Amino acid sequence: MLFPLSIDAGPDGQIYVLDAGNARIQVFDAEGEYLTQWGHRGGGEDEFDFGLGLVPEDFAGSVAVDGEGYIYVAEVFNRRIAGFAP
Repeated sequence: MLFPLSIDAGPDGQIYVLDAGNARIQVFDAEGEYLTQWGHRGGGEDEFDFGLGLVPEDFAGSVAVDGEGYIYVAEVFNRRIAGFAP
């Protein structure tokens, strides 16, 4: 993981981490064990742009999970909020 910017937990206890340096979301279980990940740098579907990271302050973004388990990823540089089903 490179520059984790944001973290949230879903209603099932899974933990979602915005890994800005690798332009992805990583998912862990409630005990911290790795489950899965998705995303890579870009502007298309399942692609993220959290900044270039020339210095740590260049990164921006956030991840949030609602009470039903839907995941929302705010991307400043793609100027959007992407939504994902649980």
